[in-house]
Amino acid sequence: MKVLIKLWYLLLFLLLVSLLAYDDIRILEDENIFTLDKYLENPGKYGGAKSQRMGKILEINGDYFFFSGGDKAIKVIGKIERPVLGETLIYVHYRKDGVIELIDYHNYNFNYILYILSLFAIMIFLVVFFREWKLTKRGFKDA
Repeated sequence: MKVLIKLWYLLLFLLLVSLLAYDDIRILEDENIFTLDKYLENPGKYGGAKSQRMGKILEINGDYFFFSGGDKAIKVIGKIERPVLGETLIYVHYRKDGVIELIDYHNYNFNYILYILSLFAIMIFLVVFFREWKLTKRGFKDA
């Protein structure tokens, strides 16, 4: 019976991995789905889309700025303020002439401080948890 349960979990795991891989491959190969790489290669075909991107502002120069949402830095037309110890969510319009235009933005100020505080909170939780419970071969035992 235990072997059947393990086989069932293995089958579910393989199904989940295959579904995620299929979705990734489908997005990369489908010509109609908008991606930043496809837009940068052919703005006339993929222009007109509007989307959100989360990332950091690299440089601000008057009426435009450079924004990094991960692997690529893009030039965005519009005025923006740099966040304080955080990241920015931008809502942009990808025009057919190759210009990326800012519609709206939201600065998540002090997010990096919140991440550090969360790390300390997790460490305190783990210290308190393992003082109250001891890990054994059969699970947890009351300390």
